[in-house]
Amino acid sequence: MIIKTYHKTMELRQLKYFVAIAEELHYNHAAEKLFVSQPALSQQIQLLENEIGVELFVKIKRKKLRKVELTKAGESFLIDAKKILQLGQKAIENARKIGLEQETVRLGVYKMLLKERIIEVITLFSSNFPTIEIKIIELPTFMSVQDALLEESIDLGLTLLPLRHAELSAKTTQKGHIVVIMSEKHLLASQPVIKLSSLKNEKWVEISKSLHPVYDDIENACQQAGFSRIPHIAQEVSSLDLLCSLVELGIGIAFIPSLFNLKNMQGIVVKNLINDDNSIFDTIEINHAIAYKNDLKPLFMKTFLEQLGNRSKKSHQRR
Repeated sequence: MIIKTYHKTMELRQLKYFVAIAEELHYNHAAEKLFVSQPALSQQIQLLENEIGVELFVKIKRKKLRKVELTKAGESFLIDAKKILQLGQKAIENARKIGLEQETVRLGVYKMLLKERIIEVITLFSSNFPTIEIKIIELPTFMSVQDALLEESIDLGLTLLPLRHAELSAKTTQKGHIVVIMSEKHLLASQPVIKLSSLKNEKWVEISKSLHPVYDDIENACQQAGFSRIPHIAQEVSSLDLLCSLVELGIGIAFIPSLFNLKNMQGIVVKNLINDDNSIFDTIEINHAIAYKNDLKPLFMKTFLEQLGNRSKKSHQRR
C-alpha cells in the first residue's frame, strides 16, 4: 500500500507574525502592530507550530499567567526566522533594483491639490521604489488630470472622485467634505455648527471658478438653501493659503475641504455645516484618489497601488 501525505509549507506571513509576537511578548500588541485580529494571529501561530511539530511559546504560562514566553525551540527558531525575513526583503529589493533601473513615472497633479497629498504619495513611492524617477506634471484641474490619463500623457494622476471616464480606475486615498471657515471675530464664530441657510447675507472669499473643483456643486447647494454667493464674492484667489489669510483679515468667509490642515492658521475658526432640519450637511464630498488607466501595465505601479490601498485602510482603522 502506498500512502500519500500532503505537507503544508509554512508561509513568510506566519514567520512575520511569529517574530512580531516574540518581539512584543504580547499577542494583542503584536496584532495591533500587524493590523490583524488577535484570533487570526493565534490561529496562524497554531498552524505554524503544527507545521513544525513543536511548541514555540510556553502554553502553560500563557494560559495560567497570561504571559508570553518563548520555548527553547522558539528562541532558536526566532533567530532563523529573522534571517529568512531579512533574506526575503533583500531578494525583493534586489529584484526591484534590477527591474526598475531608469524607470520614470509621470505623476499628474492639479493646481488646487493640497501639497500634503502630493508629498504623501511621493514619499511612499520613493520609499518603495527608490530607483524610479518621479516626474510631476502640473495640470489646471482635477478633470484635466483624468483627461491626461486617458491621453496617456501621464501614468498616474492625483484627482478627485468621481471618475468621468469608464477607461479609468482609482484608489481612494482620503475622504472629506465641505466646511466653512471664518475669522474668530465673526458674529457666528461662537456657534458650534452653522446652518447653510444662515450664510445668505455673508461676504465670501472664493477660489477662482476655473480652478475650483466643486464650484458649481457648492453654488447649487447654496441656491437650494435660498441664496447665491456669486453677487457677494468680495475676493477671488488662486490658492487656499491666500484664501485663509483673507478670511483671517475678515474680508469674508469661505468654504474649504475638511482635509485642509489649518493647525498653523491663527485667527480662524472651522465650522461644520447643517441643514435647516439640523441634519448634517454632507451633500458635497471631496474624495481624493490616485487614478490610472484600466490597462495599467508596469507591474511595479500595480504593486504601488496595492500598497497605497493598504496604507489607506490602515489609516482608517487607526481612526
